[in-house]
Amino acid sequence: MDCYVEDHLNWKPVTPADLEELDCLREQIGSLDDALLSATERPVDLAGDDGLDGNCIGGWDNYGSLLAFGWNVVDPDPGLARVTLVGGVHPTHRYLAIGRKLLAWQQARAVEWWQARRPGTDLWMGCYVEAGQPGLHHNLRNAGFVVERHFIDMHHSLRTVPVPRDVDGVSFVPFEHGHSDELHTLHHLCFGADVNHDHWETSLSRIRPDWSWVALTDEGAIGYVLSGDDGEEGLDAPLEGWTERLGVHPHHRRRGIASALLERTLLSMSRSGCVSAGIGVDTTEPDAGVALQATLGYEQGDSVLLMSKIVTAGKSVS
Repeated sequence: MDCYVEDHLNWKPVTPADLEELDCLREQIGSLDDALLSATERPVDLAGDDGLDGNCIGGWDNYGSLLAFGWNVVDPDPGLARVTLVGGVHPTHRYLAIGRKLLAWQQARAVEWWQARRPGTDLWMGCYVEAGQPGLHHNLRNAGFVVERHFIDMHHSLRTVPVPRDVDGVSFVPFEHGHSDELHTLHHLCFGADVNHDHWETSLSRIRPDWSWVALTDEGAIGYVLSGDDGEEGLDAPLEGWTERLGVHPHHRRRGIASALLERTLLSMSRSGCVSAGIGVDTTEPDAGVALQATLGYEQGDSVLLMSKIVTAGKSVS
């Protein structure tokens, strides 16, 4: 595909030799914007067949400085046509409408990749947007993207901790690795997310068993809360416990099981010396954090939107 995006910068494909410079640009943008999206801005694994090849483009000024990039991150599953659009423009050049034209190029490139690699199925394109990025939100909306999910960070001071409630017919036990396979199956049932075994085991390696709990009945596990630390333990910042996963069997919801699990996690974190606890809420409902705030005292922090667009097989991007 032609690398031309617009006239203000010199555009060419990003190669492995450019990755160090690209990382520097990302760091500059993140620092100047006080960005939250570091998790979606990590260097992409280049081991796949797609990698950078044709899917990442950069814009350099006449002095050789990289000032903008667009990276189409392809889902590694060969059965899926999913592309996440990642990019950025240095703040000194945003008034030139480069971002809007770069987004158009990324969409066209996604369609080109899709037609060559995943024909016959619908194409999903997605992009993560912070609350503090109105320009990107505006460009995506005008391009036909709609809000698909809300990601909300919630925080709870551990100066006071609620007394863990009991639930009739349910026992709560600390997590042990022997629960792994059963909880993997339960996670799929709760969310319809087919997390492969290796990825699941990797995620469990990040949790602390003493902060994680399982809800049991005679049927087996019906709920779980899996938590770890936020990586900030030490002299520079107080330790905050972080809940990675929370799920309750659909047949056992609205019984207070999720609240009972979280209350036990809050108490466990407090006893370990944490001063606060956090949880990331992934939901289709923008007000989902209100329930956590009302029932357990969590306070809403940062939020991120996932905006997406579906291109039906046989059609092109408008």
